[in-house]
Amino acid sequence: MKFTRRTFNKRAVQLVLAGAITPSVFKQLQLQAQVPENPLRRDSTVSADFLETVSNKMSKLLASITPETELLVPTFLGNDQRRFYGRGTPKGLKLLDRFNLGSGITAFRGYRTWSGAGWTGQPTLTKDRGKIYLTIGAFDHSLRKIDIETNEVVWRYKFDDILKGSATIYIDPTASEENQIVILQGSRMGVKNSLLSPAPAPSFRAISFRTGKELWKLNIRKTDSYSRDNDSSAIDLGEGVLFNAGENGIGYFINRSARTAKRKEGIIQPEIISEVKLYATADIGKHGGNLVAESSPARLGDRIFIAAGSGHIYGISIDKRKIVWDFYTGSDMDGSVAVSKDEKLFCAIEKQYIPGNGGIMKLNPSKKESESVEWFLPTGNARLADWQGGVIGSVALNDEYRTEEIPALFATCAIDGNLYIGSQTVVTGQKVRGPLLNKEYDTPLIVFKKLIGGSISTPVFTDGNKLIAATYNGVYLFNLYWEQAKRGAKNALMNYRGDFYRLRVEQVAHFQPSVSFESTPVVWDGIVRICARDGWMYTLG
Repeated sequence: MKFTRRTFNKRAVQLVLAGAITPSVFKQLQLQAQVPENPLRRDSTVSADFLETVSNKMSKLLASITPETELLVPTFLGNDQRRFYGRGTPKGLKLLDRFNLGSGITAFRGYRTWSGAGWTGQPTLTKDRGKIYLTIGAFDHSLRKIDIETNEVVWRYKFDDILKGSATIYIDPTASEENQIVILQGSRMGVKNSLLSPAPAPSFRAISFRTGKELWKLNIRKTDSYSRDNDSSAIDLGEGVLFNAGENGIGYFINRSARTAKRKEGIIQPEIISEVKLYATADIGKHGGNLVAESSPARLGDRIFIAAGSGHIYGISIDKRKIVWDFYTGSDMDGSVAVSKDEKLFCAIEKQYIPGNGGIMKLNPSKKESESVEWFLPTGNARLADWQGGVIGSVALNDEYRTEEIPALFATCAIDGNLYIGSQTVVTGQKVRGPLLNKEYDTPLIVFKKLIGGSISTPVFTDGNKLIAATYNGVYLFNLYWEQAKRGAKNALMNYRGDFYRLRVEQVAHFQPSVSFESTPVVWDGIVRICARDGWMYTLG
């Protein structure tokens, strides 16, 4: 059984309810149900001692129902569908606090020092034993657990290289109490490790949330890919199984129980149940060694969907543990697939190895691959660092933050410097050519577009109809206002009730326009936390 936040809490409550009331008290409760309407009158058979006993029992019961552990934002983009970004309504982007993440050396065209945290760099949030903690991996080679109330470090664990991807946190019911909450975190392959070396590159690790101690390390072995890093955020599939994608182009089905880990190649490694290769032989000639899988897997029913750097969006059967669906874009893809409530895939495509533009593609995975495209949004070509265009981050969906009155939206930040907000379902009637220029597709209605600066971050929707977007030009906060509109009016969108609304967007704040932000923000209790390339993690509100 999968112990998500909801099921874990449910089971905990059931256990408490089963054991909290003793048989004698239960019997007395039955007797109480048979007394007259006023049980406190003098001829009542219910004693004051009994009422006090019941009161004490129920007080203890109610206190114990509060779950000891809640996985609030336990993975990149929050949940298995990669569309949850936290809770609370941000009031602004004023600086409330900041935390020094430091700097570290990594091998990138020589040895370089990087500061802070970058892509994807979204913190995770967990409530445990009455406190909320943040976990974040940074460029100083460290994974930290931080008490968000005090902004102080609880523990710090050192890797062999910088940490880029976000953590995933899950519950291991087979472990001891101190090790039941587990953090899965990837890193680059190790400053002292070699791509071609037969020695292990343990760039994916399991760390005890409560103690900060290492549980196991996975060797991301050498393949046809030119990387042995791990940027992806793993997913807990339930039934004792995890899934992780390494930058070596291998998808790993892993035994969730740390008890099954054994020594192999000189390190304690988890049990690998099965593997899936996330590239085809033909891709080696097209992409060279750029066969890396950097995105995070998403789940839809009994399938995992993942965008691979080899140019494929794969659907993997969880039961069969093999690829059963394969949509080919031809481009490198780093953004994670987001799954909407109506079970569609929103995919980010980079401009690389393809004759056409990159952008956003919406797919219907219930159809065969050749018929699955519902629309394509091409974004502009632009040079930013080594990127040529398209979208590097992921697509944000407002599904977790809207009522039935609010139409379904998507948002993305592109290399061309624009923030795009569009309808998930409405198309313009125009046709655009796809990434390979071999087909034409519908294109979505864009209801807001603003030049805010190049970005590889994923924007996030929040409670209160707001949106946060991070760029190489600081962080922006927008209000999203919905105004009633008539059918046929410009940019009018229909909700699930058949009513029409028009979106009006207002920029509320712009924080640190001189600072580069590559990471994705997280929101809790209306407070925004985001990491920057200047060495700091900022707390804003």
